[in-house]
Amino acid sequence: MEGGLRFEEVRETPPPTAVIGVRACDLAALALQDRHFLEGDYPDPHYRDRRERLLLVAVNCHRSAETCFCVSTGDGPEVTGGADLVLDELDQGFLVKAGSDRGRRLLDALPTRPVQGRFRRRAKALRKEARIQQRALPSRDLRAPLYAAREDQRHWHSVAERCLTCGNCAASCPTCFCFRVDEETPLDGSQSQAVRRWDTCFNDEHSYLVGHVVRKSAEHKYRQWLTHKLATWHDQYGRSGCTGCGRCITWCPVGIDIVEEAERLCTEVRTGEIRND
Repeated sequence: MEGGLRFEEVRETPPPTAVIGVRACDLAALALQDRHFLEGDYPDPHYRDRRERLLLVAVNCHRSAETCFCVSTGDGPEVTGGADLVLDELDQGFLVKAGSDRGRRLLDALPTRPVQGRFRRRAKALRKEARIQQRALPSRDLRAPLYAAREDQRHWHSVAERCLTCGNCAASCPTCFCFRVDEETPLDGSQSQAVRRWDTCFNDEHSYLVGHVVRKSAEHKYRQWLTHKLATWHDQYGRSGCTGCGRCITWCPVGIDIVEEAERLCTEVRTGEIRND
């Protein structure tokens, strides 16, 4: 009625979506997203609707980029689960196997032929070669050194001198799940719609609380991101929030390397070089 206030839930039916070329690190990240949005007392119905309509075609890695370090996180380079179909890409074509009931139904409908033993052996050898990587995190559980270095002003200041707080690392990370809610209202003010959008802890608005930005400086923002990713995730989900994809290294415009930062912090803690002044 006129002058009244009414709230309505907006539920859309997302279209079926196929993602082709998913890697093992992506699947590990998606498993973490599933835990965050689907488990607990309040599962996210919007996420669930999209997730149920998602077909995943994964590809085993046969080579690693110089920024990859998934072996040290235990998340690759070979797909071990989470995909509907899994491919190995050879010069002669693709080897394909099903990873789910939906994948098996799809595979049964495809014009395939049995794989020769030499192709199986070649794919296995290439997957083994992909485990040779130039980078590695010092440990899968970095809680102790990162907690010890929380007040290491010298280290975080050195990062802040380089960090632009652009948020590229968070935007390219497959496990980052922060979001914000924007209110969109037409000019006549007749209605208002709450729209959820991906966000990053590098934005001032992310830590805006009662008229105050909690994390203003670059050093506080980067410390929040790194410590949450590699340390406090263990308390929430029993593992690190990093799957070793290396995209944050690739997309950082000033070349900040998460592996190098973790190694430096571990070295400083081990040698007693932490400074809190």
